[in-house]
Amino acid sequence: MGFNIGGLGDKIQGVVGSLKEGRAYELLQKLPLNKLPVEQLLQKLPLEQLLSSSFLQKFTPFESLKDLLQKGGFSAGSAEEIKSLPSDQLDEHVAKTTSFGSLKDMLIKAAEFYSQRK
Repeated sequence: MGFNIGGLGDKIQGVVGSLKEGRAYELLQKLPLNKLPVEQLLQKLPLEQLLSSSFLQKFTPFESLKDLLQKGGFSAGSAEEIKSLPSDQLDEHVAKTTSFGSLKDMLIKAAEFYSQRK
C-alpha cells in the first residue's frame, strides 16, 4: 500500500525503479520535488550524488557534506546517515549557514545543479 496523494505515490513508485538502476537524472526529471515533504526527498533522492563537494563548494561555505554536518554538530558523516537526523535541526543549520531557507530548498537546488550537469 503506501500513499497516493494526487497520484504522487504512483509517480514516485514508477521512478524509484529508475533510481535503483542508476538513472538518477531520469528520476529528477519526473519527481515533483517541490511538492514532496523533505523526509520523502531524503528517502528517494540520490543524496551522495546531489550533495556533492562540487555543489556544496559552489553554493555553500562548506567543502563537503561531512564538513557541513560536522560544523552543524551532527555526528553523521555521509548522505545515508542524514536520513536519521532530525530534519528540523538540519533545516535550522542550513538556514543559518547557507543562502538556503531549508534543507528542502538546498536539495531542490542540488537536483537542479545535478540535472544541468548531465
